[in-house]
Amino acid sequence: MFKKITPSLAESRRRILEEPVVKTILWVAWPIILGNLVNMSYNLVDAYWLGKLGRQQFGAPTVTWPLIFLFYSIGFGYAMSGISLISQYFGAGDKRMASRSAGNLIAFMGLMAITISILGYTLSPIFLSWMRVPGDVYGFAVNYIRVIFIGIPFTFMGFAFNIVMSSLGDTRTPTYIGIVSSLINMVLDPFLIFGWWIFPRLEVIGAAIATISSRTLVSVIGLYLLFHGFKGLKIELRDLAIEKWWIKKVLHIGTPLAIQRSSNALGFTVMMSLVSSYGSVAIAAYGVGIRIIDIIQAFTWGIMRSTSIMVGQNLGAEKYDRAEEIARKGMELVVSILFAGALIIYILRDQLVAVFIPDPLVVEEGNRLLSIFTWSIPFFGLFFVGGGIASGSGHTRAFAAISITRLWILRIGFSYLLALGLGMNTIGIWIGMTISNIVAGLLSLAWVLRKTWLKRVIELPGETIKTNKPP
Repeated sequence: MFKKITPSLAESRRRILEEPVVKTILWVAWPIILGNLVNMSYNLVDAYWLGKLGRQQFGAPTVTWPLIFLFYSIGFGYAMSGISLISQYFGAGDKRMASRSAGNLIAFMGLMAITISILGYTLSPIFLSWMRVPGDVYGFAVNYIRVIFIGIPFTFMGFAFNIVMSSLGDTRTPTYIGIVSSLINMVLDPFLIFGWWIFPRLEVIGAAIATISSRTLVSVIGLYLLFHGFKGLKIELRDLAIEKWWIKKVLHIGTPLAIQRSSNALGFTVMMSLVSSYGSVAIAAYGVGIRIIDIIQAFTWGIMRSTSIMVGQNLGAEKYDRAEEIARKGMELVVSILFAGALIIYILRDQLVAVFIPDPLVVEEGNRLLSIFTWSIPFFGLFFVGGGIASGSGHTRAFAAISITRLWILRIGFSYLLALGLGMNTIGIWIGMTISNIVAGLLSLAWVLRKTWLKRVIELPGETIKTNKPP
């Protein structure tokens, strides 16, 4: 079945299905972790240079991120179902069905990207106004977000390439391309923000252009590799026809994820509106705090994606005991790493905030946020890896319910109650965020231990799938 697969990809599949679990989780995860650290570094570089302009410019990416996430969410929710389909077909030994699933995914994401780009560019100024973004931040935010929406087609194609390669167990190729992309972003940032050398001074627009330019590189290289044949996998033009069987599977698997992600995105938009109501100091502190925490979240992303890939391939190969062991050890590993990271952040919280914005008011508020929220990070790791298990297994409904509960009932509910109802102001928001992570982590752990996700969702040709074309 795998005679046309390159030795490296066949070896990757063998290790995922047979090698010791923790060793393999780390083997699959380390390129993702490295790529995320580099990706985080260019976000930090963005933040560093924008912080030099002022807290208002620094706040532009912070207030726009939930809105960008809102428009991304539906497309990404369905796209993530591609992990379960591609990885399970590959684990079951059917390369042609894996290729077809990848082609369908790329075509689908292309259509979604164009639609989202047009809607986001047109509607984002209205939404930012509804979010009560302060007047001194609003203009910068509109300029930033519109450039990001113009570049969404390139972002989505790069993301599709990452999903396809990672589902096959190749986490290295996307990482290497991503590192080059991130380095380009970091180099372009100061030139475009401050107008160095021959470039005009574009400030926040320059930061957005640097981001889109770097992501275009991933998109172009990724699509070239997939359509010209890479590691034995080649997407053909006929694979781009979005097929009925694929749509049925994606709607079944992806709808809970799309509902979860769009609900979460809307919830984060509501949360950003609450934070924005306390002014640019609160926005800046929130933005700095999230970026600091994101540094250790790079490890969470790596373990989550690794666990998702391995669960998917082992369920596809019907190795259910091994899939259960992967889930359990993935959660144990991420909690251990995040507890150590949380301790470091807590100890160095003042110095870390001051690196980005030395404004005493921002440092003071950032200290409060990190003092309260940091200790919920290990629980967020449980929640996040639970999401990876749901995505890899294709059993997404229960986790979607946990995710919606985490944000709408726990985070938003407690934040509004404590901040506004009890008059605790921003401290109430930080406490509400903390409660939501702890409870969601425990609920995710309980769901994983129930083992209702321990069965594959694919059918191989000749079983129950009726395809439009022969494999």
